Amino acid sequence: MTQYDCEIFDATALRAFWGINEGEPLGPVDSLCSGDIYKLVPGAQARTISFDVNDDDIATSDGPVTVLAELQWMAQDNEVVDAVMLDVAGSLCMLPLSPMRRDAQYALIGMSPGQNRLRLSQLVHGCFCAGTRVMSGDGALTPIETLQAGDFVLTRDHGAQPLLWVGKTTMRAVGVYAPVSLPAGFMGNLGPLVVGPLQRIFLYQRGGLTANGRSEALLQARHLVDGTRVHQREGGFVTYYALVFEDHQIIYAEGVPVESLLVSRATVARLPDAFARDLSQRFPHLNQRAHFAQELPDDAVARQVLATRSPK
Repeated sequence: MTQYDCEIFDATALRAFWGINEGEPLGPVDSLCSGDIYKLVPGAQARTISFDVNDDDIATSDGPVTVLAELQWMAQDNEVVDAVMLDVAGSLCMLPLSPMRRDAQYALIGMSPGQNRLRLSQLVHGCFCAGTRVMSGDGALTPIETLQAGDFVLTRDHGAQPLLWVGKTTMRAVGVYAPVSLPAGFMGNLGPLVVGPLQRIFLYQRGGLTANGRSEALLQARHLVDGTRVHQREGGFVTYYALVFEDHQIIYAEGVPVESLLVSRATVARLPDAFARDLSQRFPHLNQRAHFAQELPDDAVARQVLATRSPK
């Protein structure tokens, strides 16, 4: 059994101020309406809860936990926040997977049933396979397995930044843990790029990339799998490396802009145990805010983007 500490909100901490459920707190899944806009109520406070996760279920000291749905929210500045709606010992709660801001208005833009009861323990990364070359602060391409805390890495928005932590974990390459392999040149990458399926790649297009006109977006590697050029390799074992900075960063792997590992109390709870334990012990103060680029979750959109451009 593995224990994770997470910050959750009671459903009453969010209230709709526009839409079908105007004036009502966040309600049961069957009452939610896409497009309704919510805010955290004044004085709303997240509470810390410890989840005990094993192969069969999730529980707390108060009782069992059931994953009811996965929600996607968009703030007025287009920041996207994924969240999980939970039944915690009979009480309706929400677990944001990145921080929610008190000054933001959040439109409900996506709802899907809970995939399974172990969704909380799935891998979230920032993770790259051995051999991936990362652009150092001096512009050189350095194999990720040779990087150490204190080394400088080039970031898109803040120049050369020192690494705070380099994580390493080995696991069976199955399901959500099976790596995605992009051949050299597929996205302008200088060499083969092998990453975890949830690793997000940064895209930029002047003049608008998304339906709402945003020029920046983040795309998960799993949406690029086409069975012809890009493959997800299952079988055997895989070793992943993760890079952590004082702040969440966009870095360059094989010349392609990608995100570093996002570290917050919500996301650390979903990391492999070896990552989560070391990070929590070494850097308990880290609670990073995700890069503001919008995520592109739909593989059809991904194919359309790749058909028309290469990332900058």
